[in-house]
Amino acid sequence: MSDPRTILVIDDEEAIRDSCQQVLTKAGYDCHTAVDGIEGLRLVNQLEPDLILLDLMMPGIDGLQALGQIRKTHENIVCIVITGYATIESAVDAMKNGAFDFLPKPFTPEELRLIVNRGLEQRRLLEETRELREEKEKMQQYFITIVAHELRSPLLLVKQYLDLIVGGKMGKVDDVAGEMLSGAHSTLHGLLDLIADWLKLARINAGDITGNLETVKACGIFTKVVEDLTGQAESKGVTLKLEPPSGTCVLRAHAESLDVVFKNLVSNAIKYNRPDGTVAVRCSRADGRLKIDVADTGIGIPEKELPFIFEDFFRVKSSKTVEIPGTGLGLSIVKKIVEGHGGSIEVESELDEGTTFTVFLPLEPEAEEEERD
Repeated sequence: MSDPRTILVIDDEEAIRDSCQQVLTKAGYDCHTAVDGIEGLRLVNQLEPDLILLDLMMPGIDGLQALGQIRKTHENIVCIVITGYATIESAVDAMKNGAFDFLPKPFTPEELRLIVNRGLEQRRLLEETRELREEKEKMQQYFITIVAHELRSPLLLVKQYLDLIVGGKMGKVDDVAGEMLSGAHSTLHGLLDLIADWLKLARINAGDITGNLETVKACGIFTKVVEDLTGQAESKGVTLKLEPPSGTCVLRAHAESLDVVFKNLVSNAIKYNRPDGTVAVRCSRADGRLKIDVADTGIGIPEKELPFIFEDFFRVKSSKTVEIPGTGLGLSIVKKIVEGHGGSIEVESELDEGTTFTVFLPLEPEAEEEERD
């Protein structure tokens, strides 16, 4: 047999406390009472009740103040406010601030039992929701582990073997077999990219968006991204240039996450460019924010596709993009990381003219002081 539900009655009227305790104890509940808000808050922390009946009009800490403190530390406790007809407006305010319902005075034992039963049903639903959420999080974490270790590890081993064969390290392979192995190698590389992006997205959705924030100099991140991707740009015949701002741009950020953001944007700008095209990374400061433009002279994005480009797995489909590899997760990851840093991202594009992604990130206050000096 399960333990009875615990109910706490906080009311400065002795008659209300006694009548509630009699009715609710008779109904099988474990009922406790408090004479004012101070004692009530102490018992809330001590008992952690399932439901609280809370009088609005009390000396000292009134019901609204007590409700606010309860909601901060015990969000799953169901609170029902007790009110006189003259304070119905206050009861509505209490419900806006997290109360489940209100019980006007005077009330009958049947009305008390009815509203308490409804409140405890709400408590049961909250508990089930929390349990389902926890179970979902466990399953997600388990699935991430399976993908990361049971799937990704053997695929990496296969890729290492193919790297040796396709790279000619295992001797000459006839042309037909070589072509087939090169195709398998390329497909496997794309699959590993998809798994890597999916793992990043799964961690972001689990709440690990930015990692531990620290003070970082943004120019160092952009310089490294441009250095790392210069080879990719040269192989595509694209000119990659960085136009950093004057002065030091200091951010409160997770450097590795921002590296993911700008490598993704710059890499896309290279992939979707044209021969002899350019990619420019430009930085400026204004209104306490760092503005970073990644502009290309590439194929552009159709206007009708722009509202969807930050959605998971979305890719622009056209004859110009069909041969360009990608997972459809990159821009979704970018947007979530930027917003996790308190920033925003915008895009402007014109077909056959190019695309510009603009990221706004909040600067550290001292960076703005530096700029004014």
